[in-house]
Amino acid sequence: MTEPVRLTSLQRRVVGELLTRGSLSRADLTERLDVSRSRLSPEVGSLITKKVVREEESMASTGGRRATRLVLGDGSFGVAAGVDIDAGGVSLVLMQLDGTVVTRRVVECSAPSDPGPSLTAIAVALKEELTSARTTVRLIGVSIAADIDNAGQVSEPPPTMPAWAGVSIGGYFSGRFGVPVYVENDVNVLAVSERARGGPASGLRNYAVVKISSGVGCGLVVNGALVRGSDGYAGDIGHVCVDPASDAVCACGNTGCLEASVSAPALVREAEALASSGASPALAELRAAGPLSMQTIGQAALLEDPSATALLRSAGKDVGYAIAGLVTILNPAAVFVSTGIRGAENVVLSAVRQQVYEHARPAATKGLVIGICQTGREDGAVGAAEYACHAMVAG
Repeated sequence: MTEPVRLTSLQRRVVGELLTRGSLSRADLTERLDVSRSRLSPEVGSLITKKVVREEESMASTGGRRATRLVLGDGSFGVAAGVDIDAGGVSLVLMQLDGTVVTRRVVECSAPSDPGPSLTAIAVALKEELTSARTTVRLIGVSIAADIDNAGQVSEPPPTMPAWAGVSIGGYFSGRFGVPVYVENDVNVLAVSERARGGPASGLRNYAVVKISSGVGCGLVVNGALVRGSDGYAGDIGHVCVDPASDAVCACGNTGCLEASVSAPALVREAEALASSGASPALAELRAAGPLSMQTIGQAALLEDPSATALLRSAGKDVGYAIAGLVTILNPAAVFVSTGIRGAENVVLSAVRQQVYEHARPAATKGLVIGICQTGREDGAVGAAEYACHAMVAG
């Protein structure tokens, strides 16, 4: 079994700064952490001994001895494994603490919605990748499109993967690999990964991430910490009612929910109807080449198809209406939106911005940034590895 990573409180703060900011000098750290050089030095020395941190010479030189900067560990420390589990498939990465991705793999699962075979396939794939890369896993992060309770188990049955309810994913992997395992729902993972390595949220203490996928979720970071709520359900923005008059039934059983109108399945159904009716020639042509998806809806919008563009704008308005309430209540510095609509994200985003600025309290939108997530859909496993690194230092 691999020895767990044990860090003091100050060491966790050091690693947290490096995870968020990237490489820093010792002088930078003393200033940012408000500690003396004499107190910081032995803690950094211990981190170097543990191979959690290493020193690199700075590229800049003033003619004398070249300065050094502290960076996170390379392959000599081992790797963090990231796993992304979704009804559409399972992906796996191995990543060094310094953010270098060692390997990526799509895990062959005949039925990702079935937890037993899926967990076995992931464990086998992880062992194979570790052997091939000749490295050791030190921690594991798992992102799953499901609600996770405060005990780290899948709680409410996810509509697309109901069999996962009650499954202890962390218990399964920690029992097989003997390392800490951090399990979280996909949008919370996305929220944490947005602040990693100098990302767009790295300097922010209050922000939100809204993800439109098989459902609609929101990850909330308040005062620098991920907000989970008393039972782990904070940020369930998809079940906010945006249209009381609607008769569209949501997966939760209610009507008028945001998720009932703008989730990926809902938008694909609307796109199918547009293609079938002849209202959207572009969608009809794309459907002839294969099933419609969020990506193909985006392609149709890029082709300036009026019906596809109107569909995305309508979705953006509904999302923006819900975000407006969130902005008024929480006053975040930024809201980042994640969609599967490659290339046409700005169609959605412009509609989101319009609704937010029209309906949120003006004082709460003065400095508000509304942008696109930097972590793409194909990087869910990378986000899970980043989440594990941040969870390791959260204490």
